[in-house]
Amino acid sequence: MSNDKRNGAPQRSACIIIPTYNRPRELARCLDYLAQLDGGPWPVIVVDDGSTTPLGDVCAPHPNVTLVRQDNAGPGGARNRGAREADEYDLLIFVDDDCRPAEDWALRLVEAQDGASQRLVGGRITNALPENVFSSASQSLCSFLYDYYQSNGSEMTFFTTNNMCCRREDFLALGGFDAGFSIASEDRDFSLRWRDGGGELVYEPRAIVAHAHDLALGSFWRQHHNYGRGARKLHLTLDSRSDPRPKLESVRFYAGMLTSPFRHGGRNPVVEAFLVGLSQVAMVSGYAAAIREERAERSA
Repeated sequence: MSNDKRNGAPQRSACIIIPTYNRPRELARCLDYLAQLDGGPWPVIVVDDGSTTPLGDVCAPHPNVTLVRQDNAGPGGARNRGAREADEYDLLIFVDDDCRPAEDWALRLVEAQDGASQRLVGGRITNALPENVFSSASQSLCSFLYDYYQSNGSEMTFFTTNNMCCRREDFLALGGFDAGFSIASEDRDFSLRWRDGGGELVYEPRAIVAHAHDLALGSFWRQHHNYGRGARKLHLTLDSRSDPRPKLESVRFYAGMLTSPFRHGGRNPVVEAFLVGLSQVAMVSGYAAAIREERAERSA
């Protein structure tokens, strides 16, 4: 890659990977933001994970974008496909199609990664839709988890897949994302395996991505219901590895979670706190639904 050195930042061979499925409008907005990145143009691989609407016209205005199409395999499988396609590049940068990166985002990630072996870098996520109370509550929960695990030096620290960077060599050696996590929690599983393999997780809060996840009550419930299903899959995966890490946090953790909207400056902290509590009910519902399906399969 022959990026310029805008802002005097050192450049390394890096490629941005975006999985997408049936969200052409969001993808178009994301690509417009990526076109404005400092140090660009950055090579981008878009993996169309079996969308029903062709995405060629969405990507065509951006000559630095390579579009790859595959049958639907879930976001983890799509990211893995992008990593395999990026065989010219040393570093992989992951973002999602509903994200709006800051102009210096990619440079910040590359600088923090610095070509170091087994270093996974994660950036900061903000809410691009502060007027949406459901999106704000969901982001408040994510921010709380980042803050809690970082401040406590927990082994459960993780980075979300919409803002991370690592060496391609290390990513492939680890086996990429587990495509079995077709709904959620592939980021937690990946981060845990990264650390268990001797890697380090480095947080770079200056690498900022605004997440434009437009939620309503129904989609908010489904999102956290799916997180519960993903949590069940993660717990079963950890059990299969005889992983000793506890699956539940302390009372202090959950109290901090419920009060997090008051610390993160939301516009409606009381409503957001209620929704954070509702998110946990939805997660328990999803977790229980996964257990019921397991029992039904065993008895069939």
